[in-house]
Amino acid sequence: MSKETSASLNDKVESFILKNRTAILAVIVAAVVAGGIACAVVGTTDAANKKGLALLDAAEYAFTNKSDSLSDAEITARQEKALEACAKFTSKKGILGVRSNMLAADIAFGKKDYAQALENYLAAVNAGKKYYTASINLFNAAVCAEETGDIESAANYYEQAAEDKDFYLAPHSLFNAARVRDEAGKAEEAAAIYKKVTEKFPNDDWANAAQSRIIDLQSKGKIE
Repeated sequence: MSKETSASLNDKVESFILKNRTAILAVIVAAVVAGGIACAVVGTTDAANKKGLALLDAAEYAFTNKSDSLSDAEITARQEKALEACAKFTSKKGILGVRSNMLAADIAFGKKDYAQALENYLAAVNAGKKYYTASINLFNAAVCAEETGDIESAANYYEQAAEDKDFYLAPHSLFNAARVRDEAGKAEEAAAIYKKVTEKFPNDDWANAAQSRIIDLQSKGKIE
């Protein structure tokens, strides 16, 4: 393959990644909504849980309701009030721990406090490892780790999220695990994961992007 062809493929991959980058951040916003759905799935009958969920629902509603035209001071006030409600449950296991940590993480992410958001997303994972939200939170944790410059952790979280066969962003997540290693100059490690993407998700657009990255790395002599 010529260098010109390889460069063209690489340009297409970069364009594809940029086009889908909003999906990475959109999941962050969707995470709180996903937490709400999880409540219905769990269908708790415990009185304490019901009371806690009602408090979190009220806090989330108060935080998000008619928030488009708020001043910075009003937004900050809402954030602090919502975080105060979350703090009552972030150390708990089960749905309360998941919901509260996801909301707290969403707030931290909005404030660009990625270290705090990372901590809360991981806490949400640990609070409900068997919930479908675990893979969403791992993906979000990876995004936050990447923002803080912790590339190795980001790659690991992306890979863990991709292990969930029902996670709708699994191909994207596995590709990201390769991408962050690729960007860190770890070509061999990246290529091995790109290959996994092509093998596990052969019909997905991310598999096409992964194959293009493999070709580009080969053309530059970074891998065999």
